[in-house]
Amino acid sequence: MSDHSLKRGFLFCIFLLAAGSAFAATPSGRYETKMVWDPAIHRAVLFGGLTAIDAGTKMQYDLADTWEWTGSRWLQVFPPHSPPARSGESMVFDSARNRVVIFGGRLAKTNLNDTWSFDGTDWTPINAANAPSVREIAAAAYDSARDRIVLFGGTHQTYSADGKTLTETPLHDTWEFNGTNWTQVLTEGPAVNKAIIEYDPVRNQTIMLGLNTSAATVMYAWDPAAATWKQLTPTVLPTCANEGAMTWQSSNNTILYTGGVCAATTSEETYEWDGTNWTKIDLTSSTDAHVGSALTFDPDRQNAVLFGGAPVTGALLTGTFTYSNKAWSGVGDIDYPVPRSLFTFTSDPVDKVIYMFGGVNDATTFFDFWTYQNGMFRPVLTSSQPTDCGAPIGAYDTDRSKLIVLCSAGATWEYDGTKWSQFDANKTAPPAHRFASLVYDQNLKKIVFFGGFDLNSVYLDQTWTYDGTVWTQVKKNPAPSRSLTSMWYDPILKKTVIYGGLGRITSQDRLTRYSDMWSFDGTGWTQIKPDVTPGMRYGAEVAVDPNTGHAILFGGIRVDVDANNNQVQVYANDTWDWDGTTWKQITSPLTPPARENGGFALDPIRNQLVMFGGYSGFYLSDLWTFANGKWSQVTEVVSRRRASH
Repeated sequence: MSDHSLKRGFLFCIFLLAAGSAFAATPSGRYETKMVWDPAIHRAVLFGGLTAIDAGTKMQYDLADTWEWTGSRWLQVFPPHSPPARSGESMVFDSARNRVVIFGGRLAKTNLNDTWSFDGTDWTPINAANAPSVREIAAAAYDSARDRIVLFGGTHQTYSADGKTLTETPLHDTWEFNGTNWTQVLTEGPAVNKAIIEYDPVRNQTIMLGLNTSAATVMYAWDPAAATWKQLTPTVLPTCANEGAMTWQSSNNTILYTGGVCAATTSEETYEWDGTNWTKIDLTSSTDAHVGSALTFDPDRQNAVLFGGAPVTGALLTGTFTYSNKAWSGVGDIDYPVPRSLFTFTSDPVDKVIYMFGGVNDATTFFDFWTYQNGMFRPVLTSSQPTDCGAPIGAYDTDRSKLIVLCSAGATWEYDGTKWSQFDANKTAPPAHRFASLVYDQNLKKIVFFGGFDLNSVYLDQTWTYDGTVWTQVKKNPAPSRSLTSMWYDPILKKTVIYGGLGRITSQDRLTRYSDMWSFDGTGWTQIKPDVTPGMRYGAEVAVDPNTGHAILFGGIRVDVDANNNQVQVYANDTWDWDGTTWKQITSPLTPPARENGGFALDPIRNQLVMFGGYSGFYLSDLWTFANGKWSQVTEVVSRRRASH
């Protein structure tokens, strides 16, 4: 929301890879993003946007990722070049040159006025000799009859020297872009704020909706011959034009309007403009009321497509919706997990699969169950699987050939490859908890549980073991209380090992970000003191490389020291190798984006480590492999049609 009811943050750098399409991932929740249909490649193109406030770093992140919607699934693409991260940009499709064009927006606390184009393969800067001043959420549309991009208004932000006080200045000028250069055609137009504009190719008219100085909806049409905006006063106007979205619908030759949040907004409203009147649609199904969504029209399937946005209350919208026949319908790829973190991701060497269960994202707590095998995810539906298992942790008992899942409320579940069964709830078990760790100790032949914090947010130092029949608490020589520690069975040391975490040495101590290591021999914990460690961090992913027996640790929230000698938390993307004695940092030609609380496990068929999802201010659904000291992204290239110019 450009009123900045969500606090601004800093740049998140998307790591650019070789050109290609990431395997069936889904964009993370975001708002103030844009999307347009590219008829040359028969896909919608989405770029950038803004995340919600991240609880870990207390920041928001402007994004620099490029996505394509095929009509049934999202693909993240990695062109050789990319515009800087941004949100609140203007975005149109230039049909004369078969390219997507974006202008301006905001990066952290800085407004932009650069122009970029995307030809379906790569982003290219357009170095115009003249350009509008820096701004965000400017309205833009492409007038195909005159071959001009029309841009109106927007907002210019300035911050005080200490960065704490924001001043927003609404702009009301009008510019046109001829494919090479920008020209200002009207210095001061109507006092319309939060404007959105769309071009009507049947009536050769660019129309504008926005808010007047009283925050009421007003409507104008652009008269290019007179270089002026003429007010239109139809009987009906959309109730709220505050950061809604419009798109042209060739299915019935109307402009579709949806979204917008005002003081009186309680539910989603959708309108269609036929050139004379707005008609409020009596929806048979709808989405939540929202602002800052991306909206475009898919002429191949004759439906509008909407993604993301910020609702009136609650988490950012993460779903994709299509509109036709008076109904909004949620759509998505049913064969690939949506973005998430805090899920189980556990290797089964017997059936040679990785099991994934549960997790969370901006809007949902999941209880779905998946297998990953030989490079493919598959949903698994069983009538007996857990249906209420928040913050699950998992491990695979290789001696009994069962997946063990422990839920935050304390319930223990087992999966034998066919059906789920629940451990007797009346028996003693670990307490209700969150952010604990679980691993199978092949030497002890027992599941090991450690840490987390309880329902009163008290960090735990409890250790429990489970032999398939009974849970037993081990009270001798506990490691310091903590949560989100990285824990693995070390085949070289033949012991369960923990590294890092977040907690308190005693209940009276200050919160501690740990960089220590401990090993468990079945009777108690013993500290390990290597000369070098990966540093203070928690929520890091860890798995054991089957080729070396070494533990590979990636990312997490790391604690760094800034220029003023203050400790700051950052999402990390460094990789470390533990050989049972020494930590060594690994440098790979490609590196996954930073994250915490993703899944990291062995693919038993391909004998390589696989990492999926996680969180870094927004939720991820990308897929990576690690083998022979190098990271590789799992990608696919889906064939697409390219129209000739």
